[in-house]
Amino acid sequence: MKNKFPYECRPVTVTKDMCDLNGHMNVVYYTHIFEDCCVELYDDMGFTANYFKKGFSSFTVEMNIRYLKELKEEEKAYPYFRLIDVGPKLIHYGGVILTEDGELSATTENMLVHIDMNVRKSSVMPKYLLEHLGKMREEHAKTGELDFELRLKIK
Repeated sequence: MKNKFPYECRPVTVTKDMCDLNGHMNVVYYTHIFEDCCVELYDDMGFTANYFKKGFSSFTVEMNIRYLKELKEEEKAYPYFRLIDVGPKLIHYGGVILTEDGELSATTENMLVHIDMNVRKSSVMPKYLLEHLGKMREEHAKTGELDFELRLKIK
């Protein structure tokens, strides 16, 4: 599974503070891991500090997380990401959290919208960025079909 997600992030060890009354990692920490660990993907997509200085950003407009296998205290979570699709204003990317044994613990899909921060509204991405993301998507698609059904889609 991990070979289908080109962005490997540092593992996260589940601490007691991350666990809920059920004795497993609380859902808020899955979100936290998915959000904190995709920084390299964002940078490679072009959403760097320099791009923000130009007055552009991205906002998450939809997120879907599936919880498939619990993670307990002292276990490690291994997050991975890939770009799924790109449109003139939208970016669809996904990620997984794997267990130490390589089992699928959780999946995420995220839909980002490109934002012109001067007016705080969606805007079409510059041609160079759209072309860059298109090439990146093609490279990521070469890793193969995903092993789970996608729920989000760029129309």
